Amino acid sequence: MQDKNDKLKPVPNKKPRRLLTRDDWIDAATEILVSKSVDAIHPATLAKELGITIGSFYYHFKDRNDLLVSVLNKWHENTTAQVVRSYGDLPIDQAVNEILSLPFHGLTARRAAMVEFAIRAWARRDEMARQAVKEVDEQRIAYYTAALQKLGFSKAEASNRAFLVYSFQLSQAILWEVNDDKARKRQLAFAKKLFLAPITDA
Repeated sequence: MQDKNDKLKPVPNKKPRRLLTRDDWIDAATEILVSKSVDAIHPATLAKELGITIGSFYYHFKDRNDLLVSVLNKWHENTTAQVVRSYGDLPIDQAVNEILSLPFHGLTARRAAMVEFAIRAWARRDEMARQAVKEVDEQRIAYYTAALQKLGFSKAEASNRAFLVYSFQLSQAILWEVNDDKARKRQLAFAKKLFLAPITDA
């Protein structure tokens, strides 16, 4: 027989609905970009994977293109703008050392490289992504050039060295599986000597 006081017992609260931020959607889209391709990024697919209604998507974004622009903007912010800001207050020699060491920051660097490869693959067939990659490349090289000029290199020499530094960083990311940690440390030490030592005439 039902206790007459049962109706007075509090009803357990339902689990609150998860509230997604704009960054949650961007991160989910980036994950699909890395694991599949940009073609697989769709609001309905994301909503299903995140376990939420599609209305949440349209609360944060106008449409799919708005999301894709946001993915590119966040990539730029995390890998370029943020790096420039974080090294801006360091002594210039320390900043240059940090720049050269970027590809060697373990899993963080490996994850960043995977996102970058996915975006560069996207850029091969999409003008918006291509322009974003071009701007990031130009900004990084310009920052490296300015840093090397502060070390005393002429503008022309700093520009050449900056391009080599950037090429070194990208090749380390691409060839990650070729070397182990010991080899990478040796290569980093050699790169610092090679890229930062003045050229002397024989």
